[in-house]
Amino acid sequence: MTQPTLPMDPGGPLIRPWCGSTGALRAALGNRTGQGWLHGSRMRTRQGLMDEWAVAAGFPSYFGGTWDGLRDCLSDLPEGGVFLVLEADQLLQDAPPEEVATLWRVLEDVREDLAPRPFWVVLQAEPGRYETLVEGLRAMGLA
Repeated sequence: MTQPTLPMDPGGPLIRPWCGSTGALRAALGNRTGQGWLHGSRMRTRQGLMDEWAVAAGFPSYFGGTWDGLRDCLSDLPEGGVFLVLEADQLLQDAPPEEVATLWRVLEDVREDLAPRPFWVVLQAEPGRYETLVEGLRAMGLA
């Protein structure tokens, strides 16, 4: 069975859902560089999200763990970035719903700040959890 390919066009959508295993996602990406790997299971809360992004993107020590700080640090990435969120169906599951909306707004702002450099996020979920992920994105108008 052939795995689907992941569209790598920089002008495509900011949020790109992926249905399949982590291994299949790694294979689809090949040897491309500039990827930060994050784990949705570690980002169930706002604090977890901030900690995980700080590590994945190599934020400076002065990163304060705020939404403004997240935008500033991501917008300072010299080459933009492609971030892969594994287990994305768990992302901010223990946070208030408004935190999810704030995250997407921040990521949209970062993409604008970084243009024309690429910036997008792949949200990976196993087949049994993929529909939950997509339903959540649809509810927010993101898929």
